Amino acid sequence: MRLFAILLVAFCVELPLAARAADQSVSYFHDVRPLLASQCVACHKPDKTKGELDMTTFSSLLKGGKHGSSVVPGDPDKSKLIEMISGDDPDMPKDADPLKAEQVSMVTRWVKEGAKDDTPAPGTTHVDPPVYAAPPVITSLAFSPDGSLLAVSGYHEILLHKSDGSGLIARLTGEAPRIESIVFSHDGKMLGACGGAPAELGQVQIWDPLTHKNLKTFQPSTDSLYGLSFSPDNKTVACAAADRIVRRINIEDGKVLMEFKAHADWVLHTAFTLDGKQMISGGRDKAIKLIDAADGRFEDDINNPLEQIVSMARHPKEEQVLYGGDMGTPRVYRISVNTGRTAGRFDTNLVRQFEQQPGPCTAVAWSPDGSQVAAGSIGEVRIYDAVSADPNAPKSAIDPRAPFDPDKAPPQVHDSKRLMTLTGNIGPIYAVAWKPDGSVIATGGFDGAVRLFDAKTGNLLKQFIPVPIGPSAVQAAAPETRPTTAAAD
Repeated sequence: MRLFAILLVAFCVELPLAARAADQSVSYFHDVRPLLASQCVACHKPDKTKGELDMTTFSSLLKGGKHGSSVVPGDPDKSKLIEMISGDDPDMPKDADPLKAEQVSMVTRWVKEGAKDDTPAPGTTHVDPPVYAAPPVITSLAFSPDGSLLAVSGYHEILLHKSDGSGLIARLTGEAPRIESIVFSHDGKMLGACGGAPAELGQVQIWDPLTHKNLKTFQPSTDSLYGLSFSPDNKTVACAAADRIVRRINIEDGKVLMEFKAHADWVLHTAFTLDGKQMISGGRDKAIKLIDAADGRFEDDINNPLEQIVSMARHPKEEQVLYGGDMGTPRVYRISVNTGRTAGRFDTNLVRQFEQQPGPCTAVAWSPDGSQVAAGSIGEVRIYDAVSADPNAPKSAIDPRAPFDPDKAPPQVHDSKRLMTLTGNIGPIYAVAWKPDGSVIATGGFDGAVRLFDAKTGNLLKQFIPVPIGPSAVQAAAPETRPTTAAAD
């Protein structure tokens, strides 16, 4: 029965394409682009341009590579692309089965018809609100600066809720199937999100949280985007990417003002300094990099590379950054050039180190006043004192108040005290946020449920599924639990 269903779906998909091929012009967006993506871009993409040819976008395809123009609109005989995919022993795809005769014919026909680009402009494709059979994983959530709204990630959408979880206000749907990061502008007038589809598109969406209108949609990458952040003046946004590039984008016109390409692996997080003159970024290469926001100049790694940086949050009032590592340790660093880093490999910007979590530290957050931090891992969120030292805890972090002397071992402070533990989450936690007045902590993650905790006591205030879904599926995805506050030992 399952095989029959698969064959039926395939038939329903192939039939319209065949019909279009017979009596309509070949579409670059619907026909050619998917073929190139599946057969060619593994060797012809920005970070691996074999023959200096990038085939991920229409413009780069027409630009060609070291052998000249790859496509001559209207003339297949002069188009290098057709030459490379044709014949009994074609050069492309390399080390793979040749394209089928009908595929070669389709691309040839597209070139002969003028090689037109019918790719819709970002943000112009209508997307209906998805229908959920089960709650999706929550990858990001954010409170509005006035504390009235809670934005939660969904599939192809952002869900705007009342901040107390009492009702869904709006569903902001867009083209990016995966929403990886949500953040409000500092003045609360914009809601930004980034995400995309792996190896296909990376999008930034800017919304008006009051009118629920999409203000801007940018598509600067052909791979997923992460770690969106607004500049202090709310005029630009920064985003990280799986293509290892950090970008700063002008919100007004979508122009990419800066590209930073010094990371060696996926970049997952960005943040601006308080004055907006510098940025920091971190990701899978374990480095938190300090960047000149104006020209993208690399200034320094502010940390010693210890763990992959899987979560990150900047201090609300000071030049410090909190990150969570893939091995489970949260750490706080000064945002500064790493003075004396070569002297014994001292981690001179390290301010505070917390206990190792039950698993990867996949979510971190600061309290609004910067006095506490939250670290989310598997099944729980631990809240720590981020100011006072715990005399009973081991010493492991450098005292930021002491002057640095390269001839001496750096002075240290005690690790911070755990204040409480928020329990009841099922599986990894990917998002933690404090309400701006400091009264509530929101969590979300693998089980698809939002939980609101009292920030003073740790008691569960409310638990709800943020997406519209049937009652039976809600119960299956978020079974009744009795979360408690477990004090630190």
